[in-house]
This record gives sequence, structure tokens and C-alpha cells, in this order.
Amino acid sequence: MSSYKYACPYCGQHIEYTDGYAGRQIPCPMCQHPIMFPAVPAGLKRSSLRLVRDIPKPVQQFQFSFPGLLLFLREFKHWKVLGTCLLPFAILAGALIAASWFRQNEPPPAPAPVAAPAPAGADAPVAPQPLPAADLTQAGQQVQARLTAVKQASAALQAAQKNKTAVHQQYKSSAAGEPYEKSADAAVKSAQKLLTAAKTAFATAFTNYQSLGGPIDYRRQLP
Repeated sequence: MSSYKYACPYCGQHIEYTDGYAGRQIPCPMCQHPIMFPAVPAGLKRSSLRLVRDIPKPVQQFQFSFPGLLLFLREFKHWKVLGTCLLPFAILAGALIAASWFRQNEPPPAPAPVAAPAPAGADAPVAPQPLPAADLTQAGQQVQARLTAVKQASAALQAAQKNKTAVHQQYKSSAAGEPYEKSADAAVKSAQKLLTAAKTAFATAFTNYQSLGGPIDYRRQLP
């Protein structure tokens, strides 16, 4: 049996028909408009009418593929924006790690010198005894550690300020970039606080170093 397909001119539904319906007019099974099947060569004329419907394709389940993941990472076009967004957090994390390292490696404070008691019956004051060299060396090491912390905090602040400038230039205070701009501003403020704390600790250690007779002026090495 020969069969043919005809599309309804009103609704576009595909209708499959046989020789028996060639040249006949029937209502469309979908929109009920009268349609005329085109004439076909004579053949076995049997009455058969069938509505052709589109069979939905089965939904394919997602399957993880390592090559597919590599292809996705290679074709990802927003690495620059992602790196700009993550840079403030990386700077803040580095500053916190540096502060933690500094606290763990901070040498213990030097013990306060104990003045020798004056001999009984002596009117003249006794000259202060020189401090052991170990105390001065320990104080110098403490000053150097605080100086290193100041340099690291200063470098972190410069990086945060540079990133803040780049973020503001990229988004130009647009609504979409507001969260990233706030994050960059917060990173700068945090780096400034760490630098202030590092400078205060350095000043305390240097004062103690000078009181012990330290000859080196470490303030000249501050950034």
C-alpha cells in the first residue's frame, strides 16, 4: 500500500494518507479546517488515514568526561574577570598568612634589666652594669622581624591599591561591578590596618633596641 504525506496549510500538521484519500477533501484532524489531498497515481485504493505526530527524543543524561572538562576550561572566556574578582581575596589571605607567620616567629620579649643594689653605707651612685650581649642580639633580631613584617604589609597594601584602581577602571562604578568594587575597597582597608599594626610593633621593638644601646638605625630601612 502506497502512503503519502501532506502538511495542513493552516496549522502545518503533517498527515499521512493512502491512495484512497487522494483528491478527497476532509477536515484537518488538528485544526478542523477543510483540506484537499493532492491527486496521486492510481494504485491500491484502501481507506486509511493516520495522524503523524513528532516523537520526542529521549533526554540524554549528563555524563562526566575529563576531556570535556578540559575543553570547557580552555574555551572559558571570562578568566580575566574571574581573576580580577579573586585577586582582593588572595591579597587579603596573603596578608593574614604573613601576620600569622610573624606572630608565630616573633621572639620573646627581652627581660627587663635588674639594677644591682647599692652597697650599704655608700654615698656615691653605682654606675649601671652593661647588659649581656645576648639581650642586645635578641632585641636586634626582634627589630629585624618587625621590619620584615612592615615591608610585607607595605607590599600587600600596594598590591591591593593597584587592584582597586584596576577594578574601578574596569567597571567604572556600574551596577554590575559594585560587589567587586566593594571587595577591592575592603581589601585596601584591611591592608592599611595590617600596615599600621606592623609599624606600631616595629616602633616598640626599636625603642627597646635603642634603650639597650643598639647601634643600628633600622628606621632607615623602612619602606
